[in-house]
Amino acid sequence: MTQASAEPTDPPQLGIRLVTVYDDSTRRVDLQLVGTRGVAVEDGLATTFEAGALWPTVRALLPPLDQLRADPAGLPSPDPDRVPEPGWDTHCRAMVSLAVVALGAGPDEPEVVVRTWFATEDDELWSATPLPDGRTDLRLAAPGSLADLLIWDVTGALESLVAGVAS
Repeated sequence: MTQASAEPTDPPQLGIRLVTVYDDSTRRVDLQLVGTRGVAVEDGLATTFEAGALWPTVRALLPPLDQLRADPAGLPSPDPDRVPEPGWDTHCRAMVSLAVVALGAGPDEPEVVVRTWFATEDDELWSATPLPDGRTDLRLAAPGSLADLLIWDVTGALESLVAGVAS
C-alpha cells in the first residue's frame, strides 16, 4: 500500500484579473501563474509566458499611457496629502483595475487584493484602494506604482501559498 505524500504535488497558483477602460473600450484579461509558467486569456485566446516576465506581459496589456506603463521605481507618492479637485474624474483618460488572488492557499476563502488606478489628461496617476470600512483611499501615485504594487501583491500571494503549505 502506498502512503500519501505529505509534500505538496501541485505548484503554487495565482490568479490575476486585469480590467482596463480606454478610448471607450473595456478590456478583460485573466492571467494565471502556475509555478514558473503563466498564461493570459483574453476573449478565449490563451498566450503563455514565463512567470518572471509577468510585469512586461501586463505592461503590454495596459493602455498606452506612460504613467500606467512606467517600470517599477519604488517611489512614494509625489504629494500623498493632495486630494483630487472636484470634477477630476471627468479628466480621466484610462482606468486600470487589478485583482490578485492566491488559489489553494488554505481551507478559508482566498484573500483577494483589488487595486485601481486612474490616468488623467494632465498625466497624473491616481490610486484608489478600498478600505475595510467601505471608504476608498484615493491618492496621487508616482509613475511606476502600478508595477510596484502588482509585484508587491503577487509576492504577498506567493508568501500566503508558502505559509499555507508550511502549516
